[in-house]
This record gives sequence, structure tokens and C-alpha cells, in this order.
Amino acid sequence: MSNLIPPDLIPRWIPGNRTLDSSRLGWRGITVMGYQYDEQEVDIPEMRDYMIVVYQGGKSTMRRRSGGPWQTATVERGVVSLLTRAEQSIWHWDKPINVRHIYLSHDTLAETAEQVFGREPASIEIDDHLRRVDTVIPQCLQVLEDEMAHGGPGQNLLVDAVRTQIAVHLLRRFAKVDLPNLNPTVFSAPQSHRILEFIEEYLGENFGLESLASTVGLSPFHFSRKFKAEFGQTPHSFIIRKRIERAKTMLQKGNISMTAVALDCGFSDQSHFCRTFRRMVGVTPAEYRRSSV
Repeated sequence: MSNLIPPDLIPRWIPGNRTLDSSRLGWRGITVMGYQYDEQEVDIPEMRDYMIVVYQGGKSTMRRRSGGPWQTATVERGVVSLLTRAEQSIWHWDKPINVRHIYLSHDTLAETAEQVFGREPASIEIDDHLRRVDTVIPQCLQVLEDEMAHGGPGQNLLVDAVRTQIAVHLLRRFAKVDLPNLNPTVFSAPQSHRILEFIEEYLGENFGLESLASTVGLSPFHFSRKFKAEFGQTPHSFIIRKRIERAKTMLQKGNISMTAVALDCGFSDQSHFCRTFRRMVGVTPAEYRRSSV
């Protein structure tokens, strides 16, 4: 699907006067565009993202066809159209219109579905909708437009929240989600090997859950569920225990400084190491060393 068309290239197929563009802001998983269109008929290509059309002004008869008969509806302010991704279609409108496009990535929808349903979906389908009365999406659009106009501290957090709200709304009202039978009990043997190998290799470094989950191609959310089912504890707890086990081995050698032990085992400093060691082992590292030498 490398030939799917991103939002910034859509004007090649749908010529119009661009009035709004969020792409310069670097938002993740969502793009907002504004256009003024004259009456026209267009062949819309296979798009990378889902497109929500929010009508701002002008009343027009909208017609759509995708491998079947024409569908017809009247569109005006207060209604939306929804175009699925990766599917060609033909659209025609008979009067000038003023619209906003909200583009939502498939990854955003899939990640949100995983959190909503508690498991990774096997597939997500959203059909085209020529006309739907909707109050939620225009409200979300207004928040995004305000951010584009004024911005401010915390913009990415706010946009992420609105993006998630739109994704949840689509999943509730428009999506067909196929959920596989849940079987999070085990990783495959090669997956378990890669996970343990990664932890062992990078135990002395400050790596995150995303890096660990990427070793088996899972999202952090799905990975954490499977990891706990497989190993009986969270990834964080498992890694801490591995670091303490390594620290014990190093302390038994007797000739390594406490600071070196702490850093080699992935702790931020000696104080953090000593607190964690005492909490888990019941004695301080120094006491453990004296009893082991």
C-alpha cells in the first residue's frame, strides 16, 4: 500500500482553493485541511488516511459512486461525509462548497481500538457515508481550528486528546471491528528469546517499553498484556528483578565499586540503586556484599 495518497497530495485530484492547513504543525495521526471548491466531478484516489468532510457553507447536491450505482444526498452546514481509506470513488457536487477535511490515520484508529476493546483488532472497516448529521465532529474541529489559530503550551497534548475523541467516535458510530479470539497467554518461543535477549543486552541502559515491545512487533499496550500473562509480572517489575540479580552477582565479586554496580545494572544513581536493592532483598548492598564475601 505504498501508493496510497497522503493528505497534502489530495489537491492533485480535487482542485480547489486551500484555506487551512495543519500539516506544518507536525500533529501525529491527524491532519486538518480547509478548501473552497467550485462545482465539479472528481475521481478520488486510494487515500492513506480516512477523510471526514465537514461542510461549512454552501448547500449542494452531492453524488457519490464506488463500484455501484450513484448515491445522492443534499449536504450543508451541520452534516459530514466520511470517506474510507484505500478505496477509489467518484464524487460530484453541483454548487460551490466550503469544507474542512479531517484526515485520521489508520494507525490512530487501530491503536485506539486496541485500548477500547482490550485487544488488537484483526481488522477495522469504515464504509463511505455520503451524509450524516453529526454534532461531535464539528465540535472537535472547532477545537483544532482554535489551536491552529492561537496555539499555546500543551498543544500536542490537547490535539492528541481530540484525535482520540474523534477515533473513539468513529469506532462507536461508523466502524466494523473484527476482534480475534483473545489468547494472550504466551509469546512464541522465538519471541520470548528475542525479548530476553534484548533485556539482557540493554539491562544497563535506560530503555523504554516501546523499544522492548518493538522487538516482537507489538504496541506497548498489547505487549504489556502478553508479557504479564507469559512471565507473571509487568515488564517493569521483571526488568528491575533482572537488574537486582545482576547486582547480586557483581557484589559477590567484592572488588567493584557501588557506583559502578549501580550504573552497570541500569540504575540512575547509587542512591536509587541502594533504595531499590534494600526494598527487594531486605538488606543494603553493602550488607549483602559483606555476607557474601
